[in-house]
Amino acid sequence: MRTTTHRTRRTVTLGLAAAALGTALTLGNSGTAMAAPIPPSGPSQSTSNSATVTGDQQHLQALPNDMQTGFDLWFHMGWPNWRNIGTRQWFLAGSFADSRTHQQIQENIFTGGQYNDRDGALRDFMNAGGAGTSGPGYTGTFQEYNTTVYTTQGTSAVPNRDARRIVRALSTGDVWWTSDHYSSFHYMGRF
Repeated sequence: MRTTTHRTRRTVTLGLAAAALGTALTLGNSGTAMAAPIPPSGPSQSTSNSATVTGDQQHLQALPNDMQTGFDLWFHMGWPNWRNIGTRQWFLAGSFADSRTHQQIQENIFTGGQYNDRDGALRDFMNAGGAGTSGPGYTGTFQEYNTTVYTTQGTSAVPNRDARRIVRALSTGDVWWTSDHYSSFHYMGRF
């Protein structure tokens, strides 16, 4: 009798443990699925090296709010590029007086130079017609721009940069943003 009771308890215990594990796995999967980011709308194209390009002329991808200031600065500066500034360079984007200290604060922004499109993601997108009629056959140059605004240049010739960039096709004006350092691109249109 004791053996039967022991087996029954063991079976019930294993059954409860399996049920709890199954419930935990189900809840874990649901939580993961709910927490997954929602991809931008519009067509998406994968490239051979897993970078993706989302959007097209009819489905432009809005820039995240935290990249807007940097984008606006480059746009108002007329998109300076490596043909006339060198490959990497700091720019004085503006200045303002701190209302508390009345001290002059400089805003600096950095351009990373030529973007080489080594995996071909942007050229594939343009050649497929996503950027419109000037895209197919594009062999031109791309320029990389940071969107972080710094209040000091620091002592380094290159800042400690985050993963956010703007990439622009110089010949057509087509612009993409990336928040994950070129794992994905989001087409914004022509600027």
